[in-house]
Amino acid sequence: MNNDVLSPPCFGVLLLCVLQWLRTDAPSLLLGAITGVAIASTYLTKLSNLPLIVVAVAVIVARLIAIIRRTPRAGVIALAALLLCAAVPIGSWIVWLKLQFGDVTGSTAKIAFLDWTRKPFIEWWQHPIFKPHGLWVFWSDLVASFWRGEVEWHGRRFDWQIADRLYAVSSLVFIAAAVLGLGKQFALSTFQRRAIAVAILTVAAGVAFLGVLSVQFDFGSCVNPSRSHPYFTSGRLLSGAIIPFAVSYVYGISCLCCLATSRFRQTRWIDTALPLVVLGAIILFSQVSEIFISHPVFASEHNWFHR
Repeated sequence: MNNDVLSPPCFGVLLLCVLQWLRTDAPSLLLGAITGVAIASTYLTKLSNLPLIVVAVAVIVARLIAIIRRTPRAGVIALAALLLCAAVPIGSWIVWLKLQFGDVTGSTAKIAFLDWTRKPFIEWWQHPIFKPHGLWVFWSDLVASFWRGEVEWHGRRFDWQIADRLYAVSSLVFIAAAVLGLGKQFALSTFQRRAIAVAILTVAAGVAFLGVLSVQFDFGSCVNPSRSHPYFTSGRLLSGAIIPFAVSYVYGISCLCCLATSRFRQTRWIDTALPLVVLGAIILFSQVSEIFISHPVFASEHNWFHR
């Protein structure tokens, strides 16, 4: 148990608030207050949630601009509540970090302890992530870790190359399909299109943030990340994006299945059944693979169900 497990519910509440902002033309004081608390909770839970918050705040600000033009009083009141409820806890935490550690994030001491050093900006572009192979290593390792977790047993990480490759390839294909599926040919409402776009942007922001972290440091004697594997590929750092990722992934499945069944329009039930079958098969495979790679733990005498 660590603070990573709180990221999905905290950002999940913030995402629901963002969707409510997209639906309303007159935001309430309560919506502004809850949104502010959700922003503060998400930030204070994990600093790696910051890019997700940036996307959420950008959407809210864009929506506020349109709202204030129509109902300025409601928009200003909601904005004031949001700023107050977000700024007080976040500001207090930043001030405390500055006083205790000398910087606003508290990461300077950790960076020094891990033997990381910041590289000059011009050296960022020499990172292997800017080559196709390096980019694939970053994506595949990050997505595999995001799907299966980072559990180790007697110093050995639980992984299975077949499952890891399926996670990496399917995530790339289905999210790309979700991006293409934002077109009008899929008959989405304006709200649905915006909601899915927010989900996709959130996932992209989280991945991009870890990519930027990967290129800006020389990792020295650190083990993970390291000079031989200079990538932030711990999926737990992206755990706040679980709900947006799931939305993007499932919508991508639906888009591809709709394209595959477009010639069978006379049997429209296929449009509903096929995505469910594909999604069910992926869920079943992921659960069976987890059982397969975790079976050594089942024999441990510390489990009540051990053999």
